[in-house]
Amino acid sequence: MALEGSLRDFDLFSLFNMIKIQGKNGTLVLSQGQEFVKVFFENGEIVGCDSNQIRMEDRVGTMLVRLGRLTGEELLEMIQMQRQTLKRMGTLLLESGKVSPQDLQDALFQQATAILHRSFRWVAGDYRFDSMLPPDLDRDHFQPIPVDTILMEAARIQDEWPEVEKRLPGMTVALGHTSSAAALHLDIHRDLSHVLDGHEAATGSSGLTHEQEVVLSYFEQPQSIQEAIQISRYEELDTCKSIAELIERGLLQAMGIDAPKVIRPWVGDTPMQDLLPEWEGPSNLLMPLTLLLLVVPLLTYVPRARGSINAGLASLQPVDMWVVSDGTTRTRQNWAFRMASPVDGGEALAKALGRPLGQANPVKDFTQLPDPMKVSTEPPAPVPTPVKAPKKK
Repeated sequence: MALEGSLRDFDLFSLFNMIKIQGKNGTLVLSQGQEFVKVFFENGEIVGCDSNQIRMEDRVGTMLVRLGRLTGEELLEMIQMQRQTLKRMGTLLLESGKVSPQDLQDALFQQATAILHRSFRWVAGDYRFDSMLPPDLDRDHFQPIPVDTILMEAARIQDEWPEVEKRLPGMTVALGHTSSAAALHLDIHRDLSHVLDGHEAATGSSGLTHEQEVVLSYFEQPQSIQEAIQISRYEELDTCKSIAELIERGLLQAMGIDAPKVIRPWVGDTPMQDLLPEWEGPSNLLMPLTLLLLVVPLLTYVPRARGSINAGLASLQPVDMWVVSDGTTRTRQNWAFRMASPVDGGEALAKALGRPLGQANPVKDFTQLPDPMKVSTEPPAPVPTPVKAPKKK
């Protein structure tokens, strides 16, 4: 029997803790409006996570881009190859050698935790738990996540998120660099110049942490906080905390305009099929090659030889069902003729069909045999009484 109810009556912390303690196997479906999240449990541990807003399989490449393991161009190539081969994205990435198994595990972990931490901020919704697991779980690359790990991090996020949210102008407000940020020389840029030009890195510091510098670099072109979160390599809460700190230090400001739409094929809302090269249809050589594959076996087929290069085509040749060679089939044929005409064994029928038997039907005329179903009127023969040998004195 499925367990279901409202998150107002039974919160996610209690629900996850109950599943962990009882070591349950099954699928927990969380829904809020048009969004739903599926969490898969095995022996009380999380072995998979999916969402209709961020599908695990479609966005694992996005996480690898955010983690710096893959470039956007490489991901687009993998997506195009996935359309052609219909393989899992993770399988293609491993086969290409662009990422390691550990990189893929990290991406799947980051994707699952991002979905779960966002779900723990729901204040309303419904849940349903069924003791069934889908057969296509990626058990090779998704390492089970202890429930306690998710609960502790979710508790920290719930405590800190309201204060961080108050410090932000809004998730859809366009933010950009101030004049102070434009004049600031970031350490990450100096490190890059040192690598590319072979010069020693300049001394001094921007006064920002590495995480703050990375987040600040996201706003070189004005965009919203929501778009920055999509490309950030850090957790949503940590990214928002850095943005709030940059605003308070006068390095980011609201632009007072709508944020321009930044097209990022691997995270944007633009349909992927509109960004990839359109399929121009089958090649002009497809039909000639198909005809060639059909005609060549037909031309090279030897009609009465089962040992031809394509023995399967022998079934296309008309078969003479009356000409048999093996003994079992011949016996069955003789019985069929005898049953059709018990008197003459089917010899007349065989001649009428143009296939004389050539000899008398070896199957006996069963009409001359005694009827096994006929009840005999004769009295049964007396059973002889055994004669006992006289005893020796």
